[in-house]
Amino acid sequence: MFLWTDLLALTLHPFRALPEIDRRRHPAHGALALGLSVLVPAILAELAALGPYRPPASLGSLPSLSAQGLDIYARWVYQHRFRVPVVTLLGSLLLWIVAGLVIHAGARALHGRGDLMNFLKLIGFVALVGLVATPVTVLDTVARLSSSGQAQHSIDSLTGTLGLTIFVWQNVLLVMAAQAHYGLSTGRAVTAVLGPIGCLLVLGLALLALVVIAAALARPAGAL
Repeated sequence: MFLWTDLLALTLHPFRALPEIDRRRHPAHGALALGLSVLVPAILAELAALGPYRPPASLGSLPSLSAQGLDIYARWVYQHRFRVPVVTLLGSLLLWIVAGLVIHAGARALHGRGDLMNFLKLIGFVALVGLVATPVTVLDTVARLSSSGQAQHSIDSLTGTLGLTIFVWQNVLLVMAAQAHYGLSTGRAVTAVLGPIGCLLVLGLALLALVVIAAALARPAGAL
């Protein structure tokens, strides 16, 4: 029950909630929060996977080659729809832990004072904020299971906007968590969080681009 109280506090009063969580909660509570933050969306995604296949709504407005590529990707995702949530769950856990390790290293390099385990605890509670989107995710799951594709398409834009908002808010919370836990100034906390994560993001995008290029080069001549 305390997790939902902390979730509400992080959403409404983060300046007060983060130091309080840092003082009162055990690292095991952070592990539980992180587990729930990735498990609940994975369960809902598995339920949504029971729905029928629907092509992306924007295919008709795209150039022919782009539409074909998007349709192939959508069909591939649908074929692996029961595996994707599991991979996403494991990947999310790994990314949050790696983010915690990287931020900890950056904060200590900037002369911050704080231990890794208790910062990972805060990471778990920051991840928990993602459950704010659960009501919309439930609506999206119901829409995917329904026979009407219009309901799903109308919820997709809301899901994307809410997801981006939560992502930005979680990054703000990470800065605040680093500032509170390591005793850093706002500028150093921003550097400790956004600097390493920005580098990882650039490296990840570069790796993705290399994978796409390698796949295109490996494709037989004349194949779409």
